[in-house]
Amino acid sequence: MPPQGPPGDSGARPPARRGVADTVTTLPPVQVEGSRSLVPDRVTATRVHLERARLMHFLPGTAADALVSVPGVDLVKTGPWSSRLSMRGLSGDRVLVLVDGVRLNGVRGHGAQASLVALDRLDGVEVLPGASSAQFGSDALGGVINFVTHRNLLGPDPSAAVVLTARGADPGGTWSQNARVALVGQRLGAEIAAGSGGLDELVTPDRHVPNSGDREEFLVLRLAGRAGSALLDAEHTREAAYDAGLPAFNGPAGATALYPLQARDADRFEVTVPGAGARPEARLLATSQTMRSHFTETTVDSNYLRGRFIATRTTVAADRARTRINGIQPALRFPALGGSRLTGEYRQETTSGPRTTVQTVRNPTGAVTGVTNTLGESMPPARRDVWSWAFFAPVSTRGFKIESGVRYDAFHSRSDSTAVSSTRPLDVRERRWSAEAGLARPRGAFEPYAHVASGYRAPNLEERYYNSEIHGGLRLFGNPDLEPERSVSYEAGLRAAETGPLRGGRVSAFRSEVRDLISFRYVGQLYLVPRFQYVNVKRARIQGLEASLQLRAAAALISLDATLPRAVDAATGKRLTDAGTARATIDLGLPLTHVLPYGQVTLRLRWNDAVHGVDSTLARPAFTVGSAEITSVISGVRAAIAVRNLWNASYREPLSFIPEPGRTFALSVRREFGGPLPWRPGGR
Repeated sequence: MPPQGPPGDSGARPPARRGVADTVTTLPPVQVEGSRSLVPDRVTATRVHLERARLMHFLPGTAADALVSVPGVDLVKTGPWSSRLSMRGLSGDRVLVLVDGVRLNGVRGHGAQASLVALDRLDGVEVLPGASSAQFGSDALGGVINFVTHRNLLGPDPSAAVVLTARGADPGGTWSQNARVALVGQRLGAEIAAGSGGLDELVTPDRHVPNSGDREEFLVLRLAGRAGSALLDAEHTREAAYDAGLPAFNGPAGATALYPLQARDADRFEVTVPGAGARPEARLLATSQTMRSHFTETTVDSNYLRGRFIATRTTVAADRARTRINGIQPALRFPALGGSRLTGEYRQETTSGPRTTVQTVRNPTGAVTGVTNTLGESMPPARRDVWSWAFFAPVSTRGFKIESGVRYDAFHSRSDSTAVSSTRPLDVRERRWSAEAGLARPRGAFEPYAHVASGYRAPNLEERYYNSEIHGGLRLFGNPDLEPERSVSYEAGLRAAETGPLRGGRVSAFRSEVRDLISFRYVGQLYLVPRFQYVNVKRARIQGLEASLQLRAAAALISLDATLPRAVDAATGKRLTDAGTARATIDLGLPLTHVLPYGQVTLRLRWNDAVHGVDSTLARPAFTVGSAEITSVISGVRAAIAVRNLWNASYREPLSFIPEPGRTFALSVRREFGGPLPWRPGGR
């Protein structure tokens, strides 16, 4: 992509600064007043920044799809909308997902739903691979992904802006439309943004996939201001997806599953007081979130007597889970002590919700012979309280940069029995220390670095207290005696700044020793019902190489990204298949200004190795897929036309359970209006 975007393109950026920048592109970090990088000035570990221009390449369908080329990041899909992220071989709740620094991970389920963050809201993404619990606590076992949506609402020149965006793709019937209105002032700024979208169905090279559509919407209200020297930022966000199909659960006998509702309502308030002299900078972040996860699964079984078909039993199980998360995070930053930080957190997480089960029996003629309704709970009302404090200290001496940090977390989890739950009252307490240290030494345009860190994941409330059926006939039990998952990550690498044709890059090697991974095991049958329980079962060693280079050849920009992971069971030496596969991505950007105003063409070629040596459910053939995009600005409208999966290849992502779309044609148009104001909102 060119060094600077055309007018009307919010992905435009200033000329690149000289110095070392660990990015998968040559784009600088996102700078937003009142917000900040998750780890300011961190140099001894990998940190990847993606700005909007990179995220929107080839017009992906979801925020998760926009990260598919980042080394070490894999997608785990049960549907086109339902997408969770894996980093360096660890997935689900082992990856901490944040939105402007606020946790998206809940306390039940199997990881944050990245698609809850609408793609059109994104201004950037910050990716921190590797264990990061010393910085962020539980769930940062494999790494951290922070979706940045905040844009600057305070500035010296009062102005207003209106941004309208529309996207569509076919086949499949993807559509999206949204609007953003922002008012920027010296002492007061405001923003309102809203949008909706959806997908009719997933269309692969082989077929139209039933039960694969969805509908989405979001609304954001934000207000920023100054009170003396303090910066205030308040925001309310509503994000929701309706009737999100899960084709991974489709069965030949009619089994299906979907999310009738996945929603997040979040209130965020942040106040920052700049430091002066020996006085530290102070920050307080308070959040309140309500997450609703409605899951409905339909299973169909045939009953036989002495080999003769006698009935069909259809079971519809509907979970209606509601989770409330309230938290407060104070922080102090000491510029006089080299930028050392002292942080704390208190977080309260509660969850509850009924489960209704309707079982219908039909005879061979299709007539209904019996209907049973059952009201229960897959887990009783449960609560977890978390307290933590952390200290992080960077030191520079003799040309070396040294970073170290330590964090302490205390958890208290408990649940109650109810009339519709057979779980006994439970009360669990645990404490955890985390630490990290790193070293870097700039040498001209190059900077070698090394980093070691510990990570952990406390069992979520579902893993401790779940007690219900899954997949129509299996019983799953929680385990209050689960140990937290633990890891120690090591990384060594070399970063490069702009020098000659090299615009920037990174080559690194990593290794993670992981213990007590939580899975479930078979514990026998009762009344012919197979039973399973969550247990700590695995010791794993995950290691690999990653590389990211950006080159300029005349007017062309070339980006090369590659990863080579490997995971083994540390106890048996057997290779594990859930760490992803070797892959490489090449992006080529060429200007087309002699043909189109501010025109550019971008091509991508992506190769993934095969997943083999496992059963047919998890095996994946190798694949190569290509994409192309042309962008231009005409009469103030930025237009992009993309073709994904150019040669209509049939493939699945290595860790996903559904096929990917076939050749898809996508179109996006974006128009910005606005300019300076004749009056000064919030000014004198």
